Amino acid sequence: MEQSFSLYNMNLRLTLRYNAILTGYQFDLFNIDNDEYITKNKGLSVSSPSLIEYNFPFVLVLVDKSTLGINAISQSDLNNRMQLLIMTKEEYRAAIRQGFRA
Repeated sequence: MEQSFSLYNMNLRLTLRYNAILTGYQFDLFNIDNDEYITKNKGLSVSSPSLIEYNFPFVLVLVDKSTLGINAISQSDLNNRMQLLIMTKEEYRAAIRQGFRA
């Protein structure tokens, strides 16, 4: 899956894919304006903020809508169980404080 969008004055392209060997999702994030990758093959884990170590005001968070709180076990989980959210770092911290719920 690939999607382009604008966020915080940046034009970005997100490519999301399922890794059957790792049984999980990975993504590339490309800065269209600078014509360079921000990250490649970065893993996603349920409720863990991806990109937190970068100097961006946002993070990507994989949420398990079933409330089981477990990572993907098949490629179809993204359509059925998983949701990828983009939120500010403060929104993420607030969600953690109140018990992460989708």
